Amino acid sequence: MSKTINILISIDTDAVQVRYPNGSKDSNRPTGIAHDMGYMVATGTTINSGQGTGNLNITALVGDTVRAFAVSGSDNFEDAVLLYGMPRFRGTEVFGPFNYQNFTKSAVFPQSTSTPLPARIADEEFWFYQASVSRRGTEGYKVEFGLYTRSETTGRPELFGYYDWDPEITVAG
Repeated sequence: MSKTINILISIDTDAVQVRYPNGSKDSNRPTGIAHDMGYMVATGTTINSGQGTGNLNITALVGDTVRAFAVSGSDNFEDAVLLYGMPRFRGTEVFGPFNYQNFTKSAVFPQSTSTPLPARIADEEFWFYQASVSRRGTEGYKVEFGLYTRSETTGRPELFGYYDWDPEITVAG
């Protein structure tokens, strides 16, 4: 039976800004970052290695859907990241085309600043970058994202740079 595999990507935006202060402004040529700047956690699949690291390797099956989403360490409150690409760079192309899916769904929030329970229910917009797993093999792919920081004068997000790094996926059957 096919399943949905969720991959949460968390970027240490403070470390990226310090180590890579001159990130690319060209989304087609992102600046590569070290694997210790991005952390991935997957659910709904077999983890081969690297859960909670920048070197996540999972096993998927043909017909599965991989759904990836990204946040900064502040949950995109201060610095923000936007995942925009997961292209293959080596191995077998196991993913079909990636596309965005946006959903508005009821979510839970704390009732107030002093009393979290009972939870308050309100609509929230969720986004995922997803693709179907279309063939067996092992694919090295890039995780490409834009890093946005808040303007000190307006408080609005501004592009800091485009970045990427390279985990892999194994498709068994």
